[in-house]
Order: sequence, then structure tokens, then C-alpha cells
Amino acid sequence: MADLDFPLNGQRVFVAGHQGMVGSAIVRALRGQRRCEVLTAPRRSLDLRRPERVESWMRRHRPQAVFLAAARVGGIAANQSRPAEFLHDNLAIASSVVEASRKAAVGKLLFLGSSCIYPRLAPQPISEAALLTGPLEATNEWYAVAKIAGVKLCEAYRRQHGCNFVSLMPTNLYGPGDNFDPESGHVIPALMRRMHDAKAAERDSVAVWGSGAPRREFLQRCHPAWKKPIDGFWPLGSKQGRKGVSDDSEINPIPFCHDQKSRAAALRSPAKVAG
Repeated sequence: MADLDFPLNGQRVFVAGHQGMVGSAIVRALRGQRRCEVLTAPRRSLDLRRPERVESWMRRHRPQAVFLAAARVGGIAANQSRPAEFLHDNLAIASSVVEASRKAAVGKLLFLGSSCIYPRLAPQPISEAALLTGPLEATNEWYAVAKIAGVKLCEAYRRQHGCNFVSLMPTNLYGPGDNFDPESGHVIPALMRRMHDAKAAERDSVAVWGSGAPRREFLQRCHPAWKKPIDGFWPLGSKQGRKGVSDDSEINPIPFCHDQKSRAAALRSPAKVAG
């Protein structure tokens, strides 16, 4: 069984996906709060979908801890128009980094998933036990299936190899570094872009998909809550961090949220930002 508690001070910490919205927030938090060496690799120099290149990079840099925040991401339109890309790339990233971390004897890895891994009609509030109990949301099932595979991959490596690999499921995130493309972005940045464009073009209305009735939970990536995954990150899943967990094989994906939901129709902030 892996020792799930793993202090970061003095460690070499690899943040995979450091240029993305979530990865850049993790890098900033690590550099501001921890006495550790932060390792990063730009996409142009390391393709995380290529296992041989990831393994070579790991041998050279010898990270002791890994935050796996890299992913192919996008909104509904992107998921619907490029399903093979979303499924293939996210499966490849997860399998390459997880296996390379095992071979490099990484002390701990945290895989960042997504709240979309849970069933579309899961009881609210969603519990970890809801995973794989019903059909997924059809609009992003390709991304969700790949993220579920990443969660199960970490579980399998704990069970078979005793690896200290766990999963964290953030709620819907937004903030600096987000994708503001009106077609491929997530709901808040896409709305901001559409409203900005409408204002610039002096249009009186903006077309928004859906009825506005579904409830969504959002977390700003600069929110103070991000301090928790860094401070309490490495005890997550351990007896100190998860009461009642007596064996690492029992660890479910750990949710990261604040339990405040809004109806889509109530998202007025993008309109205020656009003026």
C-alpha cells in the first residue's frame, strides 16, 4: 500500500499542462507557497501524447511529484465537432504520463479530472459514489470517457503497483488564461466574448444555447479555494485527509467544489464585464 501523505517542500514537482488555465494556477500557487523546484515543459518541446518522449523527459528531469493538469479541453461545440480528438488525446496524455511516472518512481501523482465524469442525471448534490451509475451528458461524453479512464488508471496503478496516484475532480472552472473563443470556449468565457462582440458591433441581442434552466457550479481559478489543493493536496486520500479510508484501493475521485450553484440564465457577470 502506498504512503499517501507526501509533503512537497524540497521536492521536484512537475506540472504537466502548466500553460493552461488550471496548470498555470497550480504553478503560481506552488511558487508562492512552497519551497520546491517547479518543473515545466512547453508543448513544443514535449508532446505528452508520445509515451517514449514523456519517459525520456522523466528520466532526465527525475520529478518526485506530478500534477497532471494537461488535457484537450473545450466547450460543447468543440466536443461535438472533434470527438475523436478529445477522446484520443486525453487518453494518450493520461496513459503516457501515468506510466512514465511509474517507471520514474514518482512519489506522488495527482490527476485532475472533471465534474462531467458523473452521470447526467446523478442525484444532487453529486457524491463520489455516483461515478459509472448512469449515462453521461451526451454533449461532452468523449471528454468524460477519457477522464473516467484517467481516474480508473490511477486506481489500477495503486492496486497493482502500489503507486501513490490519486484523482481530484474540480467543478466548472473559469478565469485568467481561459479560452474566449465563442464557439469552442466554456460557458462563461464564451458568453463574455459573445457579449463583447455584440457590444462592439452595436447589436441589441446575443444568441445563447439552451433554456437557461440547468444549474451549474463555477469556481474562479484565482479563488482562495485553490490554496486548499496545495495545502491539503498531498494528504488527500490518506487517513489524515479522508476519514474512514483504510485502504488506498477504496479512494474515490475527490471532489473540489464549494457547493454554490447558479442557473445558466442567472449568469449576469459576462454582461457586466462587457458593459
